[in-house]
Amino acid sequence: MRRLAKPPRGALPIPEMGQGCFETMQAYHGRIFRLDAHLRRLEASARFLGLRLPDDRRGLAEQLRGALRRSGLRDAVVRVAMIPRPGAAAAPHIVVQPVRPPPARAYARGIRVAVVTTRPYPLAAMSHQAKYSARLASVLAVQEAQLRGADEALWMDGNGYVTESTASNFGIVRRGVVHTAPCHLGLLAGITRDVLKDLAAAEDVALREEPMTRHDLYNADEAFLLSTLKEVMPVTVIDGRRIGTGRPGPISRRLQRAFRRLVREELHADD
Repeated sequence: MRRLAKPPRGALPIPEMGQGCFETMQAYHGRIFRLDAHLRRLEASARFLGLRLPDDRRGLAEQLRGALRRSGLRDAVVRVAMIPRPGAAAAPHIVVQPVRPPPARAYARGIRVAVVTTRPYPLAAMSHQAKYSARLASVLAVQEAQLRGADEALWMDGNGYVTESTASNFGIVRRGVVHTAPCHLGLLAGITRDVLKDLAAAEDVALREEPMTRHDLYNADEAFLLSTLKEVMPVTVIDGRRIGTGRPGPISRRLQRAFRRLVREELHADD
């Protein structure tokens, strides 16, 4: 790999943690769901940031599985952060923790979100397909949402299109059709978002990728977040406005049940 030029004499060093990238995975019954997909995305993030990974994908996968086994946990959150080291390959830092899923009442009642004024890095400056370690924008966005009585924040781009939340992808349902924002607007191609496409096809639910404004959100029949740890989380209030009936809608509930069923099927297929 081409060596980067040395910084000018007296220049402040760039914090290494801010240069790193990471992945968060969930293990069910001792197995990491969609591990290969997470590692492919980690490789892409590292490549974008100019990091050299220490192992091939198979070697890193074995490290993650080994850390999970040693933890003794069956259901767990598995995180790996790639931290750059001068003149050497990035070092993997692996943490395995007990999974603490959202409370059952969140799925039964839905959660509240708010479209915030805080912005992530602009797309021209930083690829939103890379999961980089600097998370200050996310912290400020959630703080703003919580001050407005919401549980999570939604971001808009400079043209007023709603993209994603700070740690989840986002979708709505209108007239039986699922709508999600296209990735070219500046949102992460989430692993659970990809799973959603499979679930929608299996459940015979139409899915469209198209830009969405707050007008679209306020007039939705249903809304939900998608992430590794939340799975399919219903959203029932946006900016203080009730969405649909104000209760989790039938398609959101179907997709959540289908997600859990897919997890069981994929884990059983690996036996």
